Amino acid sequence: MAYFNHAFCKSWLADGAAVAGATSTSAFTAGQFGLVDGKSWKTDTAANISAAGNLAYLVGGNYHPNDKIGNNPGHGGYQESIKSKGINFRYLSRLGVADVVQPAQAEVKLCVASDCAPCGENLFVRLDVKGSPALRFLNHNAYAIGDSSGDAAANGGALPGLCCVDGQDFLDPAMALAAAVQMAINDPIIKPFIEEGADKVNGVPAEFDPGSTTGTLVTGTYTGVATSTGGSGTGATLTVVVDSVAGTATATLDSAGGAAQGYVVGDTLTVLGTAVGGATPTDDITFDVGSLATNVSMAITTASVTEYFTLSEVLNGGYTPSTDPVTAQVSACVTLKGAYVDTKFGNCSFDTRDHYEKEPVSLIASLLDETGNPCNDCGVATSSPGQMAQTSGETVVRSLILSDRYMQNPYNQGNADSSRIREIEGSSVIRDSVNRSALYKVFYLQHSVPRFNNPSGVFDNDQYLYEIFVVPGSAADTNLTAMWAAISAQATALGNIIPVETGL
Repeated sequence: MAYFNHAFCKSWLADGAAVAGATSTSAFTAGQFGLVDGKSWKTDTAANISAAGNLAYLVGGNYHPNDKIGNNPGHGGYQESIKSKGINFRYLSRLGVADVVQPAQAEVKLCVASDCAPCGENLFVRLDVKGSPALRFLNHNAYAIGDSSGDAAANGGALPGLCCVDGQDFLDPAMALAAAVQMAINDPIIKPFIEEGADKVNGVPAEFDPGSTTGTLVTGTYTGVATSTGGSGTGATLTVVVDSVAGTATATLDSAGGAAQGYVVGDTLTVLGTAVGGATPTDDITFDVGSLATNVSMAITTASVTEYFTLSEVLNGGYTPSTDPVTAQVSACVTLKGAYVDTKFGNCSFDTRDHYEKEPVSLIASLLDETGNPCNDCGVATSSPGQMAQTSGETVVRSLILSDRYMQNPYNQGNADSSRIREIEGSSVIRDSVNRSALYKVFYLQHSVPRFNNPSGVFDNDQYLYEIFVVPGSAADTNLTAMWAAISAQATALGNIIPVETGL
């Protein structure tokens, strides 16, 4: 008879604090998780279990509230705690922890120089959208082309500043790039998948709470006032308006404050009284950052000074274009981001066969000349891929339902009465215990048991993989972190060097 290797996976959802020592497995409540001595069937430390030479068991409390599901008199163990197979610390082959990985959207950045848009010619931008979300929506990858003549409909009105005046040789690159990009991203085919990004990621103050003063200030408008802050950001300069009669002071971010970055809501910016008409430095004004600008997608540099705008601001009067961009040393960059598709069905219609999409699209951008060929000498395009989230609640609930099936606990689906039958059987309790919108941390233990009595000499290991899902930062997370470290220490003491791997 031939021997074949055997692989098995069991999953738990842990959401409780550590179980007290010497607790019987029958006392485990739903979501509790512990390490159990295989002789006493009570919780104990890894060190004690190892010293006694006993097998260890991973045990989790069962979420099923009823001992029998539905009307099945032949099965009396649904409420029983969920146990692993016996674990000998000598034969651990892997201990691991997979931390939460937050989703990230793909980004693409286009930069053009001062001489990229000659008068009388068009600058063309091509944006390609690729990936599973686009394929499922369109059955093919998608692209759109925009040009510097712009699209008044996409802009919501006329596009001023896109015509050269007498003597002008090049169109301002910021205007040309903004018009072409706005036209492309409003194409109805790719519009669901791409939008303005943020060249400045947060950190740009958009609104300040009214200032509080500590002395008597002189009425006036003070532009380009430097600030100090005890918060997160740097580089802000303000235009401050003081009304000493009303006792008020307001502030806006000065246009020369393009270096402002890294701020968060609530940061305090302080303007010295000597800079705003105060008699002494004690006549200071403090402003709190009330909100941050969003979608600040364009960075426009003029003679080494960079300012930040949205596409709409550039095209609708918030930016003054240069009629001699080469001499003025104007260059421009725009940042775009791809969609992060998140598909989820409700609990009533939930089926493990439902498609759930957690994938960011892929973006490719390029500049074209009027013949449609890539323009390699008039700009630079760079891109960064997106990142899928790990591990989503959608993944967790499916793993738990599959593990339940191994224990012959049903999860009825596939017919019109499935939701009703699941209610009767009580089999939806696992699904309802998982936050399908959350991300979970996962603890892994792989146990490889050698077959000492194996005549064939092939496939001589049985492998068991255990995975425990926890909410990051929860009591269960703290419990499992300590348990994994203790198991690793005992395995090492027995000659099995098995460190806990992280970032899997």
